[in-house]
Amino acid sequence: MAGRFDLVLRGGRIVDPANQVDEVGDLGFRHGKVAAVRERIADSQVDDIIDVTGRVVIPGHIDSHAHFSSPSDHNIDGSLGHVMLAESGTTTALDLAGEPSALARGMVARGSGMNVAGLLLLVPNKNVKEDDPSIPTMRDTVADALERGAIGVKLLGASTPFTPEATSNVISAANEQLAWVAFHVGTKETGSDLNGLREVPEITGSGRLHIAHVNSYCRGFVLDNVAECREALDIIASKRGQFVTEAYLAQANGTSGLCDEEGNVVSGVPQNCLKARGYPPTDAGMRQALLDGYGSALVESGGRVILVTGKEAVRVWERASTNAALSFPVNPASSAFILATEKYDDGEFRIDAVSTDGGSYPRNVAIERTMALVSFGALSLSEAVVKLSVNPAQMIGLLNKGHFSVGADGDVTIVDSANGKAVMSLVNGVPIMINGRAVGKGGTWIVTSQGEKAAQKSGLAYEILDLSGSKLYSGW
Repeated sequence: MAGRFDLVLRGGRIVDPANQVDEVGDLGFRHGKVAAVRERIADSQVDDIIDVTGRVVIPGHIDSHAHFSSPSDHNIDGSLGHVMLAESGTTTALDLAGEPSALARGMVARGSGMNVAGLLLLVPNKNVKEDDPSIPTMRDTVADALERGAIGVKLLGASTPFTPEATSNVISAANEQLAWVAFHVGTKETGSDLNGLREVPEITGSGRLHIAHVNSYCRGFVLDNVAECREALDIIASKRGQFVTEAYLAQANGTSGLCDEEGNVVSGVPQNCLKARGYPPTDAGMRQALLDGYGSALVESGGRVILVTGKEAVRVWERASTNAALSFPVNPASSAFILATEKYDDGEFRIDAVSTDGGSYPRNVAIERTMALVSFGALSLSEAVVKLSVNPAQMIGLLNKGHFSVGADGDVTIVDSANGKAVMSLVNGVPIMINGRAVGKGGTWIVTSQGEKAAQKSGLAYEILDLSGSKLYSGW
């Protein structure tokens, strides 16, 4: 009958900062959309009721930096991240370094019901024909990425850097087409640290850019990590309105153990990790760091990815001919605290969102660590929801998410206030995770209008995203 609700979440604490709601009540859904927020919805109007008394009900967590389609020469299947991230309570995610067709295949095979958009990872002399590409070359590369179903491109300065000039060309070409462009900082002249971040304003010019995981440049490799945080925030403030940003709260990073034929560690990130604890940046240093338990290797176990150390980690690394996914505990808690909580004088957060940089990396702790900051008193519950849901929705331009307005998408994360962990999540009014276990399948592929044909061909449900509505391109 008209006016009935397909589902009601009953009796939870509904926290919706966008609508200034923080109250105990019922949240009703009809046809996958929010239909009502009321103190009580009559049982006679409801087809199904889920009692969430004592739980916190927030708009679904949107992860603005995750990983599902790792390069094919890595030793883990990135598509395992769909289930892993869903089990942490996330409902929407941006795959920040992969390949569109691999993302789609992973959603079909291992999807967990989430909404997922993806960026094409740019690699010189592989999917970018030139080592120092011109703007015309990059225009073609970006256009091709959009047609294949990516919403934009990612620069990985840590291991596949371009020159500063070519990096600027990538940003310009993406901006011209209103394509997303994210940067794990570092060029051929700098590293993936504060020095890499220092050159970003000049490289960007008057353009727009997503600076990935700001915490990664505040590990104390150049200055004291707190001083690095302060300088990073100042750099971002100098281009306020041009950058969108996120930072993650896990101590563990993610990197590669790849060494060259001479036995030298290839990428700047693992080099820094080893040097920080006095290990040489060589295969011998890497082996010892793994044996000592400082470094960990990623392995698949039970359809999830876990960390192993010691001799087992060395075996994983050697079996992969050193090109194994590794992790080091190099993200200081003080940096995480500063970047999660600092605000401008007008009350806006200096770093837009809390991300995971997880998915297939086992550090999907955005929700529980942000809720820990609430318990500590560093954030209010409403502010936590802004970091987890409201701001990332606005960043990406997912304007029907991040709030419980009538007609909004029925994406919800339900949190146990006692431990801060998500216990249930819904996408379009349908549960995709219950009691920490993924129950959803497939998912919705978020593409631009240029990628609609690729999405149709995949057989997945899809959504067209207009990035002109994103914070990245607001007023562009």
